[in-house]
Amino acid sequence: MSGRQIYSLRRRLVGLLIAVVALLWSLSAAVAFRTAHGEADELFDAQMVQVAETLLAIVAAGGPGQVAHEMAEHQHDYQLPVAFQAWQRDETGSGWHLLVRSAEMTDVPATREAGFDEHEQQGALRRFYTVDHDHGRYRVIVGQQHATRYRLAGEIALHLLLPILIGLPLIAIGIWVVVGRALRPVDTVARAVGGLDARHLAPVRIDGPLPAEIAPLVGSLDALVVRLAEALDNERRFTADAAHELRTPLAALRIQAQVACRSIESGARQHALEQVLSGVERMTHLVEQLLTLARLDPDATLPDGEWVDLAELTRSVCSTLAPQALRREQSLSLDDRGAMPVTGNHWWLEVLVRNLVDNALRYTPLGGEVHVLVDAVGRRLVVSDNGPGIDPVLRDTMLTRFARGAEADAGGCGLGLSIVARIVTILGARLDFGQGLPRPGGGEGLAVVLTFPPTIASSGG
Repeated sequence: MSGRQIYSLRRRLVGLLIAVVALLWSLSAAVAFRTAHGEADELFDAQMVQVAETLLAIVAAGGPGQVAHEMAEHQHDYQLPVAFQAWQRDETGSGWHLLVRSAEMTDVPATREAGFDEHEQQGALRRFYTVDHDHGRYRVIVGQQHATRYRLAGEIALHLLLPILIGLPLIAIGIWVVVGRALRPVDTVARAVGGLDARHLAPVRIDGPLPAEIAPLVGSLDALVVRLAEALDNERRFTADAAHELRTPLAALRIQAQVACRSIESGARQHALEQVLSGVERMTHLVEQLLTLARLDPDATLPDGEWVDLAELTRSVCSTLAPQALRREQSLSLDDRGAMPVTGNHWWLEVLVRNLVDNALRYTPLGGEVHVLVDAVGRRLVVSDNGPGIDPVLRDTMLTRFARGAEADAGGCGLGLSIVARIVTILGARLDFGQGLPRPGGGEGLAVVLTFPPTIASSGG
């Protein structure tokens, strides 16, 4: 875990959710303010029209004194302070005479046109409404500051959104609790995985249902645990079997070395030393096979894939093992029926062919026969011998580690066919057992048949 950045999923989810809520609240506030401002404008415009028409009626009926008295008496009834001017056309009809105005208004007409108008006056933006008497004798102008309208619109929007603003902390607490409960299965899975015993690996046990988002993770963990348990079991069995297989030749080597040391006669000493060398050769072969199998186990595919002519490779292997066959007075023959290109790693394919031929030589008695066939048409490699063969019931077990045939003393270590089976699996080929060459005393030996599918081998070379 060192060097890896760790963060709290719960805090991140809560932070994101609160940020989204705050953003939505801000957008709602902006929309509410614009809506409130539009509604306020309509309401206050209607109020200005009503005030202007009322003042015009008062001016026409009672004069400017009555206007000042009525405005002073009813000013508090309006939601916004209303500034006003009342004008009377002079007798010539060419100008206007100011009758009365509020303190906020100047002595000049605030606007020249009837209806609504907006412009700055005394450094502030104001909205005005002008109405004329039917006979054109009187004119009333009323006005309001825009800043006051904005303030009231903001107050209205705040009143609408204040409950949400106050509720944000409660929303945050609620989100924290809900997210915590939703993520509780994650904590449960973490505790279950942390409680696994490395000595007795088993699938993760979770009581109760699992969310659909976590179930695949648990399934993948279970599959990983199963594979890991199988790997550990294989390693334990491999270690135990290897220790057992090494213990026997080591004991034999010790005995023969002691015999050589105690022998007075040169002949007995020579025989003991020859037995020591034979034991060393067997242990060397065993160690080589163990190392090969150890290199194969971690690999899922053959590395460095390339086209290899299996016929040429088989000829090379047979020529290498020919001296071994001569020492045992065995007949090693090769039937090469043309090039057979196979895709794979050259070294692993050489290991495959060498183990098949070497295994046949080891388990075939002195003077026996081993025949190798490379059939490019049938995409087959067949290694046949006239040895003791394998009971059909036991053939499947021969592909496991340290399994041996009838001739347990043939010098093999029981790993050759296991290595072959592993490489065949990686190649995607097929391994079958068949009837081998006829034995002099009757019966038939064993044949190992490898079939390479078209996806693995190609005639294109």
